[in-house]
Amino acid sequence: MMLIIEQGKAKYLVKHLLVGLLSFIMIGENAAATPSLFDKLNYQEVVEVTMEGDFNALKNNRRSGEAKVVSFTFEDAIGQLQTWNAKVTLRGHFRRMRCTAMPPLKLNFKKKDLKEAGLAKFDDMKLVTQCMEEGGSKELVLKEYLAYKIYNEISEESFRVQLLKITYKDTTTNSSINQWGFLIEDTAELRSRIGATKSKIDRGIPIDSLHQTSFHKMAVFQYMIGNSDWELSSGRNVKVVEKGGKYLTIPYDFDFSGMVNATYAIPNPNYGLASTKERTYLGFEEDLANLDHTLAYFESKQAAIKETIKKFKLLKGKYRQQTTSYLKTFFENIEDIQYRSKKIFTAAKVAAQID
Repeated sequence: MMLIIEQGKAKYLVKHLLVGLLSFIMIGENAAATPSLFDKLNYQEVVEVTMEGDFNALKNNRRSGEAKVVSFTFEDAIGQLQTWNAKVTLRGHFRRMRCTAMPPLKLNFKKKDLKEAGLAKFDDMKLVTQCMEEGGSKELVLKEYLAYKIYNEISEESFRVQLLKITYKDTTTNSSINQWGFLIEDTAELRSRIGATKSKIDRGIPIDSLHQTSFHKMAVFQYMIGNSDWELSSGRNVKVVEKGGKYLTIPYDFDFSGMVNATYAIPNPNYGLASTKERTYLGFEEDLANLDHTLAYFESKQAAIKETIKKFKLLKGKYRQQTTSYLKTFFENIEDIQYRSKKIFTAAKVAAQID
């Protein structure tokens, strides 16, 4: 039997068959696992999404923990329109209160809806939004997304991210805006993917309870990108999980790093830094004598990191060059890791520096 298809329709079918095959391969890397909603979204570099709801109330009530129900619509890998209802709440601290555009959001989907669709139970994802209204805000989103992708290159024990072009439709004002953002996979999904379990503690972890190789990779990565906005003792911007009787530390939130260089970022006052681009190692001081293997590993990854930046063409060439140049200064001085002891500041003094 001969099948005749019009040329235009044939192109459409071939396109979506190829995209569908790619999605199948990506999800099928772990054939025993049930695909998640994140997997449904994670089939190409950028996915266009429409979110519709009362965003005006979310933006005007920054201190509220009240959730708003919004619709979340996207086209999947085989061209089918997916529409989901999600409860959306504000999240974070600094960006939550200071973003002039869209504050960071958390999306929570119904487990029942996921189950009925044959998807895994992983029901919440963080959405990193285009925080500021002024020029350059798009680039800040893209650079932070790139930081996650670089850490994916460094370690499999890292959060997956999905870049989005978002249309926000406000149901109360009948207005709409188009912005960039990216989703961070559910922490429970991360644990399932890497074979870890939920940690009983998330701060004050003894050094001998840490998976040393993993911790050193994480701490050196933070140093490489110039991120001093994390702390193991308080669990700040580090997700802790258990694997093989040890604690793994997974980093997130990189907007205060020198690599991202956000307009609103400030140097960490606890270390006397003059600029967010200054580096200081925030692991343990005794680590410094045991980093040779980790630093050699980073040197082996230098070409791959450079290629990851080069291939990310959504970020303008000048920003890719700036990123490459900044990371190059790390590799040029890789034998001279800087460490500073933490100073003690009162909460009032820290707040005054932030404001």
